[in-house]
Amino acid sequence: MADRRVKNFGKEKSCMSKVNLIATLNGKDLTGMTSTDLSVYGALGCFSPSTSLEMFEEDKDSNVEEKKEKVIQESAGRGHGAVLDQNAFCYSIKKTTRATTLLLCAPEYLMHLQQSLRRVKALDYHLPDALKNSSVNAKKVIDRSFETYNELIDSGVPEEDARNAIPLYTKTSIQSWGNARELMHLHSMSMEQNVPLETENTINQMIEEGKKINPKVLKRRETEYYDNYETLSWFPSSQLFARKNKTLTDLIKQEGSKKTVLIDKSAFQIDEEGIKKALEERKEEELANLKHVHFTFLSPMSLSAFHQATRQRTWNQSVEPIYSAVERGNWIVPPTVKQAGEVKKYLDVCNSLLGLYQGLVADGVEESEAIGVIPHALQVYDLIHVNGWNAAHAIAKRTCFEAQWEIRKKAMEMALSIKEEEPALGKYAEPQGRLFGECPESSDCNYCFTDTSMKELYDQLYGGD
Repeated sequence: MADRRVKNFGKEKSCMSKVNLIATLNGKDLTGMTSTDLSVYGALGCFSPSTSLEMFEEDKDSNVEEKKEKVIQESAGRGHGAVLDQNAFCYSIKKTTRATTLLLCAPEYLMHLQQSLRRVKALDYHLPDALKNSSVNAKKVIDRSFETYNELIDSGVPEEDARNAIPLYTKTSIQSWGNARELMHLHSMSMEQNVPLETENTINQMIEEGKKINPKVLKRRETEYYDNYETLSWFPSSQLFARKNKTLTDLIKQEGSKKTVLIDKSAFQIDEEGIKKALEERKEEELANLKHVHFTFLSPMSLSAFHQATRQRTWNQSVEPIYSAVERGNWIVPPTVKQAGEVKKYLDVCNSLLGLYQGLVADGVEESEAIGVIPHALQVYDLIHVNGWNAAHAIAKRTCFEAQWEIRKKAMEMALSIKEEEPALGKYAEPQGRLFGECPESSDCNYCFTDTSMKELYDQLYGGD
């Protein structure tokens, strides 16, 4: 496995991000068990007629640290990840970057509540040492992107759309929660050569803070028979910062277009009566069957939209590497930017940030350090798997007028394809007011209770795009 800590280019003097471990899964107040004990005695309980608590009670007055170490080594250390799932950690992270949170949100079994640039105005950015030490004036170009961001807002462009003009090194905050297994997965991902150093430093800090509470569980264990940082042991994550993705590159050349394209669907389908029982009668046994109906889409979207789709953990995804998308250099332009007459200004700043990236790389800055200057407007292709349950529930949420415009557009394109391919299921691929029978949002757009079809609405909103 690549280890970023042996690289020779200019490294950050310290981690900009501030990571606070604010909670762990710990039964100490109730039973005296520590977070380590939860994993140790949970593992022992798999091989004993006694419960985990009973075995802990037998040992609690004895010095059993060596025993605990051996249990973790012989379970989690041999790839039994369920032992690590018994521990969870919750972090509050400030002054990190959007580039970093793109990686944080990638593993599907981590959970997040992030400061939203739909709701909070961007104020500052991170400038890595490698950029400060370059002969290229990165600060000047990034400062101009923030000026443009504010000018777009002053022109009536919503903050959620204006953010596309600012770089991935924009600062943000996030609360992240997850189990030890997936945190170690994240740590492994952060050590790949193509990840920004600020991102690696932040995730290192998360692991080190966790080790202060639970050093045995978060320990990397390399032996002659197993390395618990084994990539095949984790549920695969999308890899935005990969250098190449051959399969996706080939697929984009073959199928890539401006709209979402249905690539494949499963042969297994559920008849109309089964779908009705699932979605109208709320029969969970039938809802579970919908998880085995599959649709695969290839969808171009901005990094802003991809970030939302990833953080919400709604769909299984595999994304085009950002380095491939940068070579193509296409930008997503929000309709509100067109309506404000600010397309030239918007594209100028996107192109200037791309030029900055290229200039930094030409000046000897590592691509992984320069990549954070790329704007959120960059178009990437996302390979998305939607199952039959998501075709109703997730699409209902994402086609709602409260959803961000681009995610809504992508969800509508998927819904229209499902309606065409599988009408019985597609009947329910509608906004949440129509699916649930009433709108759960605080502001009702009234669309759900009109006769307007989704095709008509899509054409009204995006037909000219």
